[in-house]
Amino acid sequence: MPDFDYKRYRMKESEIFINQIGYQLHDSKTVFISAAEKGEIKEFSVCKKSDKAATDETIFTGELLAAPYDEESGGGYFTGDFSSLQTAGDYYITVGSKRSFDFKISDDVYDGVALSTLKYFTDSRCGQGICHTGIAEVYGSGEKKNVQGGWHDAGDYGRYVVAGAKTVMDLLLAYKKCPKHFRKFDLLGEVRFELEWMLQMQREDGAVYHKISCYHFCPFIMPQDEKDQLVLSPVSTAATADFAGCLAYAAGFFQDAGPAQDEAFAKALLDAAVKAQNYLFSHDDELYINPPEITTGGYGDRDVRDERYFALCSLFAATGEKNYLNQALKYREDKKHDKPDPKHPWNSGWQEGFGWPFVSGYGTEILLEVAAKDEAALSADLIAEIHSGIIAQAERYLETVNASAFRYCTKFVMWGSNGAICDLAHVLLMAYDLTGREDFKKAAKAQIDYILGCNPLNYCYITGEGTKSPVNPHHRPTGASKKVYPGMLAGGPCSGLIDAYAKQNLAGQPPLKCYADATPSYSTNEVAIYWNSAFVYVLSRIM
Repeated sequence: MPDFDYKRYRMKESEIFINQIGYQLHDSKTVFISAAEKGEIKEFSVCKKSDKAATDETIFTGELLAAPYDEESGGGYFTGDFSSLQTAGDYYITVGSKRSFDFKISDDVYDGVALSTLKYFTDSRCGQGICHTGIAEVYGSGEKKNVQGGWHDAGDYGRYVVAGAKTVMDLLLAYKKCPKHFRKFDLLGEVRFELEWMLQMQREDGAVYHKISCYHFCPFIMPQDEKDQLVLSPVSTAATADFAGCLAYAAGFFQDAGPAQDEAFAKALLDAAVKAQNYLFSHDDELYINPPEITTGGYGDRDVRDERYFALCSLFAATGEKNYLNQALKYREDKKHDKPDPKHPWNSGWQEGFGWPFVSGYGTEILLEVAAKDEAALSADLIAEIHSGIIAQAERYLETVNASAFRYCTKFVMWGSNGAICDLAHVLLMAYDLTGREDFKKAAKAQIDYILGCNPLNYCYITGEGTKSPVNPHHRPTGASKKVYPGMLAGGPCSGLIDAYAKQNLAGQPPLKCYADATPSYSTNEVAIYWNSAFVYVLSRIM
């Protein structure tokens, strides 16, 4: 792992916010500036850097307009549009005597960050004869089980089925939509590493253990130095259903002709998925709560109808058996009748979700794939209902984007906010696929711009990328080695001020400024495989 380049931080920072990676030639391009930095100045200039000329050339001048006021940013921002600048090169923006960080305009501008965020998964591999090679206890049973491989989940070394399944789905959907963007990375090989671990997490009766970890989080040590007893936590409906949905979908990628084809592996995946679903058919909900002896991440879920729906949709697509579809639609119909919850709108009736606790969107996206292949597979009424629901949901996000100073797509700035806005952008891209409306796609792209620097803290939230990125992530290998692993998406602002560091240092800040590049701030600066995968999906769609 290379040493981190701290020299990038010597440049004086201004409150001129741009995508620090840059823009493709035909992208929408917006600069954001604080009112304090703007002062009385009414225009901004784009300057092209030159190695040959004595001075850089000003090639574009535009008007600064007041951005919408929103509570999330705290207000007091202006924007400028330079989308008409479509010439490749290296640039920066000036407002009076103040200067932005440098950025590029190029159609391959995202190739580097795309590869970096994918390599994070390889860096997160567990086992391989290096770490966590011991035999696990099966909690409460006296049994032992050898479970090897998988990705370390986040800043810790646990491996969690619900998190892994969401991650694999994001990556496979990205690959299916945009295979050309993965020519320099063996995505199916990387995903297979996780799937091989997931197969080991299944019990003989089809149920799936929720996670494997030690009993408690370890200090900030390297993975090979965590020697405590491994334990398999009890089975759960969420893990079993996510397992079934994920493996049934993944089977098709290894069944199809191509370099990753392995019919025996594809059959093993589908057989395991069917076995898991048979267990689900015969068992009531088993909601996961950490046993008192286990204090690692819980990933509990109080409503698993969306997980059951996802599993059934995926198995219908993989097998063609109508019973799976009929059972899936019962869960969809049941959830429609939930009472509205303004404080938690994601729990209000049916919505497409792509977070680890809200996986309905994966099931619906799979149904859309089925309908695209065979119009007769789903009723016209169901297809119309799916389409209208996705578009209506995306319209709500679009309304929020247009009322936001930084074109941010939600009013809820919570733990993992950077991953959450990518999950919402996924819905915007579903609506774009159905309608071809560019405003949906531009709103999704705005979330990438936000993550890469168009935010009120001037951070590129991907480690090792841009001019100003996190150097103190809550990530045990980074903390132990004193070297920042590249390509990790920091969780981002969290208005709840959950950890002690956030409570002490961020009180009174507007939500989008509730972030600290500090190792103790796990609620704002941890990393996670399923935040990276969500980013990978959206980035691959807008490249």
